[in-house]
Amino acid sequence: MAHIQYSLTDLYNQQPLERLLYISSATYGNDWISMFHSHSFAELFYVQDGQGYFCTESEEIPIGRDSLILINPNIRHTEKSSQTHPLTYIVLGIDNLHFQFAGSEYGAYRVYDFHKQKEACLPLMQMMLDEARGHRISSELICQHFLSILLLKILRISGNQFTPYSSKNIPAECETLKYYIDTHYQENITLDTLAEVSHLNKYYLSHLFNRAFGISPITYLLERRILHSKELLKSTDFSITQIAHTTGFSSANYFSQSFKRYTGLTPAAYRKNHQDT
Repeated sequence: MAHIQYSLTDLYNQQPLERLLYISSATYGNDWISMFHSHSFAELFYVQDGQGYFCTESEEIPIGRDSLILINPNIRHTEKSSQTHPLTYIVLGIDNLHFQFAGSEYGAYRVYDFHKQKEACLPLMQMMLDEARGHRISSELICQHFLSILLLKILRISGNQFTPYSSKNIPAECETLKYYIDTHYQENITLDTLAEVSHLNKYYLSHLFNRAFGISPITYLLERRILHSKELLKSTDFSITQIAHTTGFSSANYFSQSFKRYTGLTPAAYRKNHQDT
């Protein structure tokens, strides 16, 4: 009997640092309002069907079925869909990740045609969606492992390098503030609160945080609240007032205004669009 053993211990000994924040699927409708926005985390788009454009403030890039788009943190962008062939896509939000593209250490984004390689990546994203929808035991951990596999597949296929943010390059005070916001965003937090927590002047800490993460601490706080509210709108029947209170907004009116400014949709419209996704 022939027996061949392959050692895998030296193939990949780097622990993944990236963290999956969300995965969602959507189809553009006539009520979609395209607005420029940015995130403090990276995004990965995969177009399943339709036609449109990936837009930055300086250019518009045609996208269609099997387009893969990698977007680095803090890049202002939006998507425009064809009215006759609306975009259907899967999007992942990934924290602690920066894509390093060939020939450009701090490239903003890349768009690829993955038509020939879709079988290597699309099934992974579809399995992640299935796990996220099912909320079964260990679904979050399974999705995290699928993410690591997906990123390695993209690395192999595209030949590009991507590296996670390194905490050693970020001041400890900023890491502390970021962790505080991540764990207390449902509470009443102001810049004065953050100054008290960090023992720093509020103007200095705002400058320090913005330099480290490319976003102000208050904008990051708002982003975390909006992110949580999206999940509650999709997965619960909580009222808008309940969601506003749960996610740390001072009132339902302020929540609705902030949500629409950030997403282009009212909370009710967003919930309606995701009821059957």
